[in-house]
Amino acid sequence: MDKGILKKAILALLLLTAGVFLISIYWADIVPVLRESLKILSKTKISYFILAFLAYLLSVYLFAVRWQQVLSCLGYDLKPTDLVPVIFGGIFANNLTPASRAGGEPLRIIWVNKQFGISYTNAFVSILFERLVEAIPITMLLIYVLYSFPSLDIKFLPVKISFNLSSTYLLLLVFLVVGVIIWIFRKKLSSLLESIYENWRQLRKSFVAVLLLSSGVWILDIIRLKLIALALNLPFSPYLIATASILYLLLGSLPITPGGLGIVEGGLISVLRYLGLSLASASSFVFLERFISFGLSSVIGFLCLFYYGGFKIWKNIKSH
Repeated sequence: MDKGILKKAILALLLLTAGVFLISIYWADIVPVLRESLKILSKTKISYFILAFLAYLLSVYLFAVRWQQVLSCLGYDLKPTDLVPVIFGGIFANNLTPASRAGGEPLRIIWVNKQFGISYTNAFVSILFERLVEAIPITMLLIYVLYSFPSLDIKFLPVKISFNLSSTYLLLLVFLVVGVIIWIFRKKLSSLLESIYENWRQLRKSFVAVLLLSSGVWILDIIRLKLIALALNLPFSPYLIATASILYLLLGSLPITPGGLGIVEGGLISVLRYLGLSLASASSFVFLERFISFGLSSVIGFLCLFYYGGFKIWKNIKSH
């Protein structure tokens, strides 16, 4: 048996064992929360849920329009609808691999190469350019979330720390971590930036469009989360929605479990609890959100892979 598969199987078994052990210990406390969560979910307003799902579909379409804009600058004439199945296939792959986009991006690159004749280099550069531009609205949203975050009750900090001072600590800590990561991976990052620089004359034509579309995607994400909160009749402030949105991205990027299962849910529920929601309300919100972003998206992605022959491409990626 392959060592990589064996390690994954052992890790999955350990996580499953730990989960069963914890559930058995805290079962008496879990049951009332489950009952309360089911009570909240049973009162879900279907109209808001459908609108939230439509907002998700629209955001995927905007992803396709954004990618089409970049590829158009590189000389490829494609329609956004040509790229929607590829993106959904990538989402399905992401949901089955540790770390957000770890499996989806290679699939997208090879898929458009096989189906549309786009070179591997241009496909890679187009996706990299998308991500770099998308980092602008993500950074702005992250700064807002960190600056507005309530004071943390940490022992090594003064007890009477001011709200702004706590936010400053958080911002400085994040910038420090990002700086260290950039320094560690500076050689790889420099080579990636060089590939962007070499194609900058072509890519810059799509910069404004990609920036606006990226911002639109994140605005839609916030609207979707707000609609989920309305579906459950939960009092979510704009800040709470923004926090959930950025946390979903950060937690899903951790290379621990496929699709961030367990990590995303546990992290989101913990932070929402810290920000004032009850455990049942936080659990219901996260369940409904993941039902759309993980469950329904996986079903659509699976159908796209099956219908358009993406499974053969994915198998080739996994074999290499």
